[in-house]
Amino acid sequence: MNSTEKGSIGEEFVNQLAYSSFFEHWCYPGPRDETGDKKEICDLLILFGDTLIIVSVKNYEFKDMYERYLRRTIDKAVKQIYGAERKLFTSNRDIYIKHPQREVERFPKEKIKNIQRIIVNLGEGVRFYPFNQETIDDKFITVWDKEAFETIVRELDTIPDFLDYLQKREELFSGKSVTILPGEEYDFSPNTAAQFFQYAEKQFNPTEKQSILISGTEHDLLASFLKNEKKFPDNMRSRDVNGMFVQFDGNWAEFIQNKQVINKKELDKESYFLDDLVKREILSQKNAQSIELATALMSFNRFDRRVISKNFLQFFHSYKDMSGSKFARRYGDFNGIGIVFAFYPFELPRDRVDMLLDITIDSFSLYSNYASKSMILIATTNEFKQFKIGLLKDIVPFPKEKEEQVRNDVKLLGWFTKHDEVRVTEREYPDL
Repeated sequence: MNSTEKGSIGEEFVNQLAYSSFFEHWCYPGPRDETGDKKEICDLLILFGDTLIIVSVKNYEFKDMYERYLRRTIDKAVKQIYGAERKLFTSNRDIYIKHPQREVERFPKEKIKNIQRIIVNLGEGVRFYPFNQETIDDKFITVWDKEAFETIVRELDTIPDFLDYLQKREELFSGKSVTILPGEEYDFSPNTAAQFFQYAEKQFNPTEKQSILISGTEHDLLASFLKNEKKFPDNMRSRDVNGMFVQFDGNWAEFIQNKQVINKKELDKESYFLDDLVKREILSQKNAQSIELATALMSFNRFDRRVISKNFLQFFHSYKDMSGSKFARRYGDFNGIGIVFAFYPFELPRDRVDMLLDITIDSFSLYSNYASKSMILIATTNEFKQFKIGLLKDIVPFPKEKEEQVRNDVKLLGWFTKHDEVRVTEREYPDL
């Protein structure tokens, strides 16, 4: 198999994992400069709201020659990421890229506020590698091997959870020289040890930057992060030492067998109702409004999706047999984003349904004292038919006349001003 074929296989592996976790809509495999030189910009772009993730994938075969392998993989990948970012953000012209399922579109560089850079090396049998790198303009790059990327993308399978880990990882390790040893002790042969010491002489320079040696895999480190309420251990934050050795071996195996973690996985199954709703009811429409709405819903992390999905399903089952002219509603706020549930009987006239939904959103805004700066509506009728899903942005206090009208509407409808609310009554990692 030649290097081109190996590269394509490696990129496909990464793309499929990204698709399954982050939805295909936001992933651009092998994007090219469509109106320029037609060259591939990088191996994968993930473009989600104001966040851009640049991924470089290397699939060279490892032949137990570390210096050559790291030069041919990581060094090349660093250059590719630097070149991709430079082209996307500093070109004197607009850059156009193409998603496999859409027409050519302009890369919206003015919207991007957060950039993450990732190198994925797929070579098997590597016993040590640099945990992070920097571009020539000192931008932080995360480096993962195949197993690390696969485990983390499956575990942190929402972009908010994924970004939270990447950002905190960068915050802690930026400006430091970090090396990870993902293999077992018995895998460290004399030849590997000799090459490691040669590597360390060049890599570790405590007079220039703090050096950290991590024993264990990236997902052993992730386990420590998750067990510590999504924070890295405090002892790793010390700036009082020039170097440190930190051991995490076995953390991941212990973590995934923990009863609380198993319970979390079981409860999280309910959260995929929201993912499926976005795929089935929103992204199928493929217009600007649906994309904006899908992005808003997928901006919730896995735990919030579980809470939202669980409450919506409970709400639906409470009213699923309702008929006549009755109408049910519920509201909750998640860090300034309001979630509004509504249920209407199938026989209720559509124009009346639309009127009641408008009043519902207005009344929740008013009686919550405008706690939510935007609101997402999820409404349905009997047997989950006719979903009505919408997004209202940039909510500001109503004029006095409209507030009075909303109060009158609520009074005429006989609605209580103290509304039914979504409540968070569980922990992410529960004891059942």
